[in-house]
Amino acid sequence: MKLSKYLFIVYLPIICNANVISRDDWGYSNNIAPQYWANINPLYLGCEKGNQQSPINIVTKNVKNGANSFALKYNVAKGVNLTLQHSTFIITYPKGNFLEMGGRRYQLNKIYLKTPGENAIDSMHGIIEAQFLHEDTNGTKVILSVLITEGRANPLLTTIIKNLPTIPNKSNFIANVDINKLLPNNLSSYQFDGSITTPPCSQGVRWIVLKQPISATQSQADSLRNITKPNARALQDTFNRLIVGN
Repeated sequence: MKLSKYLFIVYLPIICNANVISRDDWGYSNNIAPQYWANINPLYLGCEKGNQQSPINIVTKNVKNGANSFALKYNVAKGVNLTLQHSTFIITYPKGNFLEMGGRRYQLNKIYLKTPGENAIDSMHGIIEAQFLHEDTNGTKVILSVLITEGRANPLLTTIIKNLPTIPNKSNFIANVDINKLLPNNLSSYQFDGSITTPPCSQGVRWIVLKQPISATQSQADSLRNITKPNARALQDTFNRLIVGN
């Protein structure tokens, strides 16, 4: 008796979608560092191909006059959420706080704490940079940037540091936060068109970098960076971008 031999082939579907974004598919070190972002996902090609990328070095001798005036209307928050996400501490601020410029109102959504600072003024970075992300009803973004240099301790950062989450994507609640304590007295600024500094590096963002820094101690910066590790994107080419000041 002959035995029949059967070959069974099982087809398993392979699902592959290059446009699916993982929450952890990019970072600041190893093979997911900023220089590799454009290779990670097709949606991140702007990180390499864009001609208005951020951050930049602001060369003050090349700055032109003509920056827009703006007003900040930030209230004391009854509470905020502080989250560790993509190696960055992010403060989620409640609704009802605004930046007003050019007859338009942009709501403050989040404040990102970068260590070290990303933008530079005449090649000088802060030990920390606070980036206030605003958005209007059309989705247009404005980022207000405060450079924080070494000096006296900042009282709000002291409170933040006492409540730092150490687990990614976990939030800690902090009561009674006045984000105005991360602002200098003088709101003179440099302004330019740029991008967000994280994937997908979307452009069309108006940046307002305040000329006057605030201060923090090096130990305060170290407390943030010891958890996040360095989380600043490298300076990008300005491509003769117009930078205006007031």
